[in-house]
Amino acid sequence: MTKKNKYQEIIDFVENKTGFIKYNKMHIVELDDCYAKMEALIDENSLNPNGTVHGGLLFGLADTVMGMAARTTGRNLVTINSQIDYLKMAKGKKIIATAEKLKVGKTTAVFRCNMYDEKDVLVATATGTYFFID
Repeated sequence: MTKKNKYQEIIDFVENKTGFIKYNKMHIVELDDCYAKMEALIDENSLNPNGTVHGGLLFGLADTVMGMAARTTGRNLVTINSQIDYLKMAKGKKIIATAEKLKVGKTTAVFRCNMYDEKDVLVATATGTYFFID
């Protein structure tokens, strides 16, 4: 299987499932070895009472993009720990998130995520630790 086909299978698997990712309008933009880029489209259901993007949406996007980056290893995984730092209020029509590996081991992996608003302002950073379940 070519690298492109492997990544297309991940995209198809995620984009065709109902649930959290689809409900929150998250889409994979790019996949490469231990790297992922996703975006979440923002609407009124994405906002907190103050009218800015809800922190839970940002946290969910961070966990999802890091999980997609980890999935490019070809292994199934679950999150065992994650931490986020909110840096600026997120506003606009979309949030863009990138994830890259810090370390991939035999049983666990650690990834870092940066999230930007549509004006390319860094709004949050996160790290996540993932356990390979296969």
